[in-house]
Amino acid sequence: MDESMFRRMVSPAVAPGPLSELAAKAAELLKECGQTVTVFESTTAGLIQAALQAVPGASVYTTCGAVTYSSKKAVALLGADMSVPRPADGAAYKESKNSWTQRVARHMISEVGATWCLSESGACGPTFNYPDVTAGFTSVFVTGPVEKGIMVDSPHCNREANMWSFAKAGLDLLAECVKEAAELSKKRKPEVDPFTVQEDRYGGVEVEALEGQGCVARFSNKLRESLVSWNASGKKGVWLKVPLSSAV
Repeated sequence: MDESMFRRMVSPAVAPGPLSELAAKAAELLKECGQTVTVFESTTAGLIQAALQAVPGASVYTTCGAVTYSSKKAVALLGADMSVPRPADGAAYKESKNSWTQRVARHMISEVGATWCLSESGACGPTFNYPDVTAGFTSVFVTGPVEKGIMVDSPHCNREANMWSFAKAGLDLLAECVKEAAELSKKRKPEVDPFTVQEDRYGGVEVEALEGQGCVARFSNKLRESLVSWNASGKKGVWLKVPLSSAV
């Protein structure tokens, strides 16, 4: 687990209110980008998923979600045992939450097939399993086109207040990741196909490699994918033309 992927923050002050307001920004960005999300939360007890689904039009980006409060009892749901040995103290306990959220997010995003996966786990209070933990905290990890994590520290141990606050922090992190991924995508130069394809009159295809378009690896990968597609569609032959400057 890479601790450098997590930044620390103080929990935001959130007054209980309409759920849709918590997720408004994340929902707007997900819809704009045509992306989906899956959520696995613990101490927020479903507030994150509920807030996302409270926004009108949520069906275009929601997939599924679950409350994985007990790591050992969540095995049947997650398809794997991601629990860890009991930590020695409060500091190790908090660190184990970072490990848990990262592992769950990375595992479940592929299982569900969503663009993004958000995982959350911590402790809200008012009591805690370790004497050196005296206030609520939670870990949130988001994986997808961008990966980020936060360790959220609360100044108090009011259980319900922390649930709302942690849900807001998680949804804000999701919005941050979706926005950053969209901005990075705009900066990337669109890839140009390394070759042109034209069907011939004999039921095959003529492929002409373009000079100076990409590296050998990209050409090979694209050609390999295309061969599978052409074979499946019943093409009878492939004529490949390569510039002399590239015929090495």
